[in-house]
Amino acid sequence: MSARVSERNQSQRSPNSPILQAVLAFLAAAVVLAVAWYWVVSAVPAEAQVLLTAVGSVMGVLLAGAVAVATYHAGAAAIVRERAVRAEERVAESEHKTAGLEQELRQFAHDGVPDLRRRIRKGATTDTAIAESAQPSQEALRSLLVQIGQTLGQAERRGAAAMAACAGAAARVQAQVTNLLAQLRELEDRYGDQDGIFGDLLELDHQVSQMGRLADSFALLSGGRSGRRWTKPIVMESILRGAMGRIYAYRRVRIHTTSTAAVVGYAAEGVMQAVAELMDNAANFSAHNTEVHVYVEEEDTGVMVTVEDSGLGMRPRERRRANQLVSEPHDLTNLPGSRMGLAVVGRVAAKYGLTVNFRPSSRGGTGAVVLIPQHLITRTQQDLSMPAPPPPTPATAEPTAVAAGPPPVAGGGNGSG
Repeated sequence: MSARVSERNQSQRSPNSPILQAVLAFLAAAVVLAVAWYWVVSAVPAEAQVLLTAVGSVMGVLLAGAVAVATYHAGAAAIVRERAVRAEERVAESEHKTAGLEQELRQFAHDGVPDLRRRIRKGATTDTAIAESAQPSQEALRSLLVQIGQTLGQAERRGAAAMAACAGAAARVQAQVTNLLAQLRELEDRYGDQDGIFGDLLELDHQVSQMGRLADSFALLSGGRSGRRWTKPIVMESILRGAMGRIYAYRRVRIHTTSTAAVVGYAAEGVMQAVAELMDNAANFSAHNTEVHVYVEEEDTGVMVTVEDSGLGMRPRERRRANQLVSEPHDLTNLPGSRMGLAVVGRVAAKYGLTVNFRPSSRGGTGAVVLIPQHLITRTQQDLSMPAPPPPTPATAEPTAVAAGPPPVAGGGNGSG
């Protein structure tokens, strides 16, 4: 309001103000009319001069007033046009600045913020990350960059502290699980001839193995490592049976393999963890009265493990989402949704170079295909140490029948179909 009043007063005081122009026009018209009328009056007889003077004064005043009013409106219209031109220029300039700010803001959101986040996540300090990032030309965006950098730095420090705490807790749980499994194996050796006790010990062993898989999942997603490591290569059948023993619905899993390939020791636990997660995912998303089939094929590029279920399958959008989860490594700070199992698979795949993808299954459900690269595959003797006592054969009614003796070779007759 005060700015408008000031602008109006300034326009009224300026030499080009309509009021001043109207006053000058009125005076000029009055002088001209007075001179002209004086000449007219002086040319008529004396008895008519009084009347003509009165009439001329009134007409002169009216005519000078009309000229003043016309001059005022013309000046006001000129000022309005000038203001309109200036307003259009300001609007165009504002639109240009707004478009530039919008473009820079869009680029800042698309490139600047992710680049700043990457720098901070790689270990750079907040000030260093801000200084090394592309600086916006707008002061407001530079302030925004600083605020976002400080916020991301605080969030990253808190996330790192939470990740370290989770990794430490998972490591403690892993240690407890390892001790429990060792004690259970001793008890299984001691009471192997007593069927009732041995069956209960095997069931307890299976439950502890599931707890160990969950602890390994938290450890992997929080930046830790698996609680178990192997120094010798592990044959594929042992890999699959070790994975099968870590899921709840192991009785529904059917293994089909005649492969003599083995996975190198340092990667065996990771492969076992990934396959266990895929088995568990297949069992959870299919009916309880259906089977999960696991196939092993040797290719020139490595060994391909396929886990197929007979569930409802995935829609194309869900399948793309699942493929994205297993192809990009995630951790607890950026875990999308609640699909922790697939995130673990993606973490393992990124660590060891596995290729994992989902496709429709010939059984009507979903098939998860894991390609173990050739550099992780080796050949070994058949008497390699097993990573764990095998779980009961799914087709066997009594859980102690297989565990009491050596594991059968899983061939075409190990599962149905």
